[in-house]
Amino acid sequence: MNDAEQFQTDQTIDPQQESILRDALNTFMVQFDRDLEQRYKQHSHDRTLDLINRSIYLMLGLYLLVVVPVTLIVKTPEMAAWRNYGVYPIAVALVGLWSCTRLDWLRPYAIIVMYLALWLSLSGTILGGIRFNSSFPGQVSSFESIYLLIIAFSILRLPPRQTLITAIIAAVFALAISVITALNIHLLLIMLSFSIPLMICTVNGYILDISARRNFANNLLLAHESAQLNRWRAQAEKDANRQQQLNLFMGQIAGNLTPSQLLERVLGYLVQHVGAKIGAAYMLEGNQLIRKASWALSGEAQAREVVPSDEGLLGAALNQRLLIQQHQVPKHYLDLETGQGKSPPGAVLLWPLIQGDHPLGIIEIANFEGFDQEQQTLISELHHPLSFSLQSAQHRQHLLDQSGKTANV
Repeated sequence: MNDAEQFQTDQTIDPQQESILRDALNTFMVQFDRDLEQRYKQHSHDRTLDLINRSIYLMLGLYLLVVVPVTLIVKTPEMAAWRNYGVYPIAVALVGLWSCTRLDWLRPYAIIVMYLALWLSLSGTILGGIRFNSSFPGQVSSFESIYLLIIAFSILRLPPRQTLITAIIAAVFALAISVITALNIHLLLIMLSFSIPLMICTVNGYILDISARRNFANNLLLAHESAQLNRWRAQAEKDANRQQQLNLFMGQIAGNLTPSQLLERVLGYLVQHVGAKIGAAYMLEGNQLIRKASWALSGEAQAREVVPSDEGLLGAALNQRLLIQQHQVPKHYLDLETGQGKSPPGAVLLWPLIQGDHPLGIIEIANFEGFDQEQQTLISELHHPLSFSLQSAQHRQHLLDQSGKTANV
């Protein structure tokens, strides 16, 4: 599936989902049903990954802009140890983000890598804040934690619930490591450097998420309405074209025509407007189908002037009284003339002509590529006027024959 088709698929909603979206826009939190919620999450993750893909080098630059000066200016044993908490974990996280946006085999796992990168970075900075307490490296780690929360919630705008859970897991992991390694934990410092910023960023993340949800719902509704308008316009154009074709066809079969003249005009219309390359028209007389008109028939087909009404493709179609497209036909059946000789048709369309309960005849046409649904629909709509005109032409012909016999007597 290409990008355009994927976009159209992502924008598709049914009437029930349309109602859910309109109801959701009237609520504060803009809550969706399960299916729309999954689509929104996927939309949020795709938006974030696209932003990471376009800004990964900028993030790497900002990372170096913070780390390099601090590393070069402050040269103490604590700062050397700080790198294990505030430099290397973030570096690994950035490399992971870069890899999942550049390596095809890793892209399916990009969302997992994204949350692991956030967890790893926060775990390191929180643990660094605890490890170095209120010293300069500890303050730098605390600021890094706040920066990471701002980036995750406000810049990348990750789904706030999943981001909050990831941040809490990172904090629990850092506290567990601190307890295991017997580090001195200052709860007030953790609250000021992490807990309160986390609450503020979470509230801001939810506010941004509500706005994003409204935009998502409005975009889906606008896309749905636009697609609906396009369908209506396309249908109106089809209806107008079909009516134009019907009017043209009615003009073709108008007048006091004999059955043969009428059927010749019909074949000409089918060749010009339906894509037929070859064809023949038969009338039912007793138990036989008598050919009354033809178009570009080959030698073998030309010899088939009289056909039993209960045999072959024509007889089967006439018996079923349905428009039938046949792709497998007998050898040399309506072969098409080409510059390189004769070629079998791609499809033969069999069109029984029925007026009321009375079969009048049948038309067969063929081409190389077959007849699509729109062409078959058009032929079906031409059936009633043609059957009525053919019956009238037969009646006129019968009266003329009777008048001729009377005059001869």
